[in-house]
Amino acid sequence: MRLREVLPYAFYAASALVLLWDVFLAGQIAQLRRAPRFFRGVTAIGGLLIAPAMLVAVTSASILNGRAIHVIAWVWPLTLSIFALQATYAVGKGLVTPFIGFPIAAYDIIVAASAIIRYEAYSGQDPSATALAITAAQSSALGLMLGRVALFSPFAVQLPFLAPAYPARWRISATVRGTLAVLALAFTIVFAAQLPSGVVAVRSYATFAQERLQERPRGDFTIGLRVFPALNDAPPPLALRNDMALVDSVGLGAIAVVIDPAGARLAALDSLARSVEDDRRDSVLLIVSVGYDRNTREAYRASPSAYMRARLAAVDRIVRRLKPDIILPARDPYTEGTRAMGRVPLAWWQEFLGQASANARKVSNRVHVGLAASSFVGADSALYAWASRPGSPIDVVGFSFYPSYDGGGSLNARLHVADRWMRGTTKNHWVFAAGAYPVAHGETSQARALWGTLAWATSHAPVKGLIVESAGDYDSLTGLRAPGGRIRPALAALERAVAAMAETATQ
Repeated sequence: MRLREVLPYAFYAASALVLLWDVFLAGQIAQLRRAPRFFRGVTAIGGLLIAPAMLVAVTSASILNGRAIHVIAWVWPLTLSIFALQATYAVGKGLVTPFIGFPIAAYDIIVAASAIIRYEAYSGQDPSATALAITAAQSSALGLMLGRVALFSPFAVQLPFLAPAYPARWRISATVRGTLAVLALAFTIVFAAQLPSGVVAVRSYATFAQERLQERPRGDFTIGLRVFPALNDAPPPLALRNDMALVDSVGLGAIAVVIDPAGARLAALDSLARSVEDDRRDSVLLIVSVGYDRNTREAYRASPSAYMRARLAAVDRIVRRLKPDIILPARDPYTEGTRAMGRVPLAWWQEFLGQASANARKVSNRVHVGLAASSFVGADSALYAWASRPGSPIDVVGFSFYPSYDGGGSLNARLHVADRWMRGTTKNHWVFAAGAYPVAHGETSQARALWGTLAWATSHAPVKGLIVESAGDYDSLTGLRAPGGRIRPALAALERAVAAMAETATQ
């Protein structure tokens, strides 16, 4: 296993240890009679709140849970502010050695400031570009451990450190304190280095606001929306009600869903088929991407051939029951696939996709097999080149576009790479996912990124449609609907685009 694959596990393991350390240290300091009463009280409150506050931070980030608890999402930034106050007080009163106290205080202040700004964005306020630069820089620094998921994962939660206020009794205790101080100092230095880039990242989305959509008089461009979380069962009732209402109100021409192999059971597929039946009667396209189960890595490593057979069987059941207009047998092989499976040889993907395409054609000639490039690196380029050439088993090729830590600049770079890759291809293309990061980079940035991607897609005749990622904050913080049910500004951009395409198509 490569270092990049190990680091996320190390982060979550370290977070669990930090949580235990904070609770233990809070109990020790609360009983320290020689410490000031105010300091003991603040420390005790922080230790009492940290575990439930972390639970609130994680669960309130999903629309399925956040609907019930989003009203107390303020508990997390409040708790981090208490930790920042505790560490600052300890340093100011000389209760902790400066070599330990200063790095921890600086770290806690950064984490608390970022949480406060994220909560403002979460609540529908519009933080300034300078404020959002703090969340962008924190995500970039955290990305060294977690990768790009630090920009959108509900689990990318950074725990604070309590400042110790009494001499270490054991050598291991002194080692832990020193380690935490080193980690806090390292993060602070990385954060400071990323802060100028964070300012540039947030402001870089402004260039997309001036883009214009290209007219498509033939009406050959479809705008759709990914609905529901990644399904391993029937669609959740709340998501079903909210997302389908959103599709109908905007007048979208396509629905996209992600189904994990474990969810490709007949009962679950029957439920999904009934859920989208009315829209499909109205000529709304159905696009299905096959995702990845939690045990995918273990199953693939145990037997790549057996895993391929199991995955092909799941694809076959989806095609037979749903008969989607487009099916992607593997969702974003070199981003989502790599995260779930690790490194997979190009030949394995080619064999799997070729067999999936052959099986689909046996069921229905109306089902088109698609592939999305998303990482824009060497292996992704090779797979795209294979899929886009004449005679390949793939019917529709396309892209998934997301910014990276550099914001609009990285999104623009990906659009330019896609321009270069498309030269000389004759197959139809789709943008199978277009998303951004409303919590890390701001909701205005999300709307501008969507508009810029729509402008790029409509200006390319081979591109026949675009799917917005996604209706709500389910698997990631990228939705048009926030966990509390509030609609984000990106929906207005989507509505403008749908209206503009409809107007030009009828001229």
